Amino acid sequence: MLRLSEVIRKSLRQNQIAFQLCFVFAFAISCVAPLRAQVVATYDFEDGTAQGWTSFNGATAPASTTAAAYSGSHSLLTSTGSSGQGGPSINVGSVLQAGAKYTITGYVRLTSGETATNANFTIRRTDASCSGGTCYDTIGAYQTAVNDSGWVAIGGSYTVTTTETGLTLYAQLVGASTTQSFYLDDVVITQTAPPPGGTTVAHYTWSDGGLDGWFPFGSATLTNATPAVQDPAGDTNALLTTNRTAGYMGPALDLLSLNLSAGATYQVTAYVLLAAADSANPTVTLSTKTADCATTGAYANLATSGPLSSTTWTKVQGTFSFSNLPGPPTSLTLYAQSSSATDSFYISNVTISQVAPPPPDPSQQDNSGISTTFEDGGLDGWSSRSGSSTVSNVSGVAHTGNNSLLTTGRIANWDGPQISVSNKMYPGSVYNISGWIMLQPTDGTNHTINVSLQTTLNGNTSYPGVSGYPGIPVPADGAWHQISVMAYNMSSPYDQGAAFLYFQTVPSSGNDLVSFYIDDFQVSYVNPPQIQKDIPSIYQTLSQFFPIGAAVDMTDISGPHAQLLTMHFNSITSGNDMKWSSVESTKGTFNYANADAQVGLAQCAGMRVRGHNLVWANGSQVPAYAAGDGTNSAANQALVTDNIREHIKNEVQHFGTKVYAWDVVNEPLDPSQPDCLVHGPFYNVLGPSYLDVALQAARDFAPAGTKLFINDYSTTNSDRLACLVKVAADLKSKGLLDGVGHEMHNAINYPSVPAIVNAIETVANQVPGIDQQVTELDVSIYNAGDTKTNYGNNPPPAVLAEQGWLYKSYFDAFKDLKDKLSSVTMWGMADDDTWLDSFPVTRKDRPLPFDTGLQAKPAYWGIVDPTKLPGYGLKFSATQKSGTGNTRTITITATNGNVGPAYATTLNGFTLTQTAGPSCTPRVTTGSTPAVLGDLAVNASASASFTVNISGCNPLAQFKLSVPWSSAVYDTGTFVTNLDFNRGR
Repeated sequence: MLRLSEVIRKSLRQNQIAFQLCFVFAFAISCVAPLRAQVVATYDFEDGTAQGWTSFNGATAPASTTAAAYSGSHSLLTSTGSSGQGGPSINVGSVLQAGAKYTITGYVRLTSGETATNANFTIRRTDASCSGGTCYDTIGAYQTAVNDSGWVAIGGSYTVTTTETGLTLYAQLVGASTTQSFYLDDVVITQTAPPPGGTTVAHYTWSDGGLDGWFPFGSATLTNATPAVQDPAGDTNALLTTNRTAGYMGPALDLLSLNLSAGATYQVTAYVLLAAADSANPTVTLSTKTADCATTGAYANLATSGPLSSTTWTKVQGTFSFSNLPGPPTSLTLYAQSSSATDSFYISNVTISQVAPPPPDPSQQDNSGISTTFEDGGLDGWSSRSGSSTVSNVSGVAHTGNNSLLTTGRIANWDGPQISVSNKMYPGSVYNISGWIMLQPTDGTNHTINVSLQTTLNGNTSYPGVSGYPGIPVPADGAWHQISVMAYNMSSPYDQGAAFLYFQTVPSSGNDLVSFYIDDFQVSYVNPPQIQKDIPSIYQTLSQFFPIGAAVDMTDISGPHAQLLTMHFNSITSGNDMKWSSVESTKGTFNYANADAQVGLAQCAGMRVRGHNLVWANGSQVPAYAAGDGTNSAANQALVTDNIREHIKNEVQHFGTKVYAWDVVNEPLDPSQPDCLVHGPFYNVLGPSYLDVALQAARDFAPAGTKLFINDYSTTNSDRLACLVKVAADLKSKGLLDGVGHEMHNAINYPSVPAIVNAIETVANQVPGIDQQVTELDVSIYNAGDTKTNYGNNPPPAVLAEQGWLYKSYFDAFKDLKDKLSSVTMWGMADDDTWLDSFPVTRKDRPLPFDTGLQAKPAYWGIVDPTKLPGYGLKFSATQKSGTGNTRTITITATNGNVGPAYATTLNGFTLTQTAGPSCTPRVTTGSTPAVLGDLAVNASASASFTVNISGCNPLAQFKLSVPWSSAVYDTGTFVTNLDFNRGR
């Protein structure tokens, strides 16, 4: 049996290492945990004992057995009484807390040969509110069918009364009338909500005359004193703070000394009394200061009291939480400060309670998913988003079966069917989502269906997209169309019950209120991937050349993605969370929470940070206010100049030296314009000088030494490259620009490696001293301009091998250019999260070094170790055979190595060059190039033959044979051998 103390210790250990689902810094206070569950007891009987379970109501004494097990090798075996009553039981009065909520689950199976019956969990509760003082509470279903052929789950939710004085949990058979034997296994009790007011962690009354671990925050003085007025609890002692000279000075407590759990939510309640009256009506504020590997001091306020009095105690109460991201806090201090800089005040009756336990480990989540087929005739949990549209179960129209759900009377694009995913989709977990759609009426029109989430946290509601923007094209053709989203990273925390998934329409303009059916909807949990820890680190492999970075979002800073990031990359770029609209959507109101979390991870992991971006030339992800009224009037020019400088000043000073380089202006080039510049919203107001304004602001306000970049795409194109040189040279001559970024969103067939080398060499030669970086590298597996091909979830291995060899070619070139290239950044890490899934069309792309399961693929090996690429070790040989007259047959044989298939192996030429003897000209009479040898399996061979007429050649003539070859397109070489036709070899 698990003693209560063991349960608590085990729970504390689990909480200390729990996966954090609140994606914020350790100092983010009042972050409500979206999931409130922690295991408080587990009975698996694996130690060979009954673990404290005893007989109930005439059953035999339960015993651990190896005859059957739901998991492991043991379970608990019990036989009922002669009339089928009774079962195994355990006292849970010391495990369950009055007023708290729990789930109690276990698995039952009858012994072989027993007649099928029903089973349940029940609690016998001793409670004065029960008739006769005893109640029997069924846990979950009263009757759950059980048999001897398989294990069946029993149990459900249970809320403990606040008046109970004894609780006994037992399992029983329902319907049995004779002695029957059954097994019980894997009983788990999970607290899903704490008692009202939480579980007290610490309580301070100062009745012992000491300071009880409290200390002064600042240079104030603390003493244990007796106030003139007892606190509401009747305490005679309190903690007095005097000698204050600043508002922040007050009493403080080291919260880490309380062994608090990361991810849990705590409530602090305190009572405050002024030592002397103050007509200014000061208040007191409960605050925290946190230090970790990313910050030496982050401050947050929990709550502020009403006006304080010297005759009446004032209550102040607030909540806080802390995270182990980006690293566990090294200090966490609670302190009380006042709006008065000098008033002395007492605090008393301070209580710290846990009001919500940490989020559960993924193994304790409800990972059963959601499946709605509507065959029961009901709505299966679906409802109208607006309450005005109608969702109804209809028969006779279905993808499978007979029923589906029809939504009609929609009043807005966003108004569609929704279903709660609270406690079904958990932040930090990954899901596959699928549903079938049919539009009504069938009129041949085209529509875009989008799947999104609505989540609310601390009163703030957001709408993260699921299917990618704008959504999935669906024609109204009378057919069913599947909407499938694979490996969706749920990254939005939410309050309990405040998460919904919904379908909506996204027209190009206006409203699309089309009606539609949905059917066979599923949300399926995807087990978290395990990264490979026995492969080389990318950044360590490239350490002698340049740093290697990755674009990140909030899904990348915890769990396996964070492990992958810190193992393989030593630089990050925030993909979206540093852009103007993300940090300052309203002028003067800044939100750096997401970006701070990403930068914090980088600091804790010793990674560099590129800032991206301060101004986007074409106005993308820039709030409308930034360009004022859009005119070039003197007043608006002054306003827009101020907007740019104000925004840049705040952002670069916020991050300071944590960011070593900024993309100050993003994508400013337009080769179709005479001045080579995009004529976007900033240009339209300020003309070309907006570049100077932005770069000068960054130069003025960023820390000395910060590198300032412009960043652009398709810089291998000759016209765009010429513009890049022109603009960069001008800005550098003014002392405003330090570097240029080459985005390099490439396709598998474009641009060529020589074109990339030429772009970097050209900039280096024509803008001497300019820094260059590859900033957004990815390689689509589709050809440039191809919007039709779709490999779905099964990309051809040959294409992935081709991509791997192309990555090798890229990085060979980058390494050769290391003196001109200071960094390479991938636009992502793994194929489970790439912008190319929705650009240029919606389809699954795989442009990055790791696959959707975070496993290394050929692209990774092309960067790190090409000897692991498919087709590595391909060898060629030549044999010669004399023919009739003056002919020779030369056979070229390709033999693959043992790494993997050599795809699309091709001989691309056949050239004989005379090296000795009197001059002559052999002629190839049969055989041509390119000669396709095809895909060669491991250790397999393939050949092509060429007939050569050597008429007129002296017997002493010698030749060199050169055969250029390729495999997987980018694995290339030239086979060279010497031939002496006279000797027949």
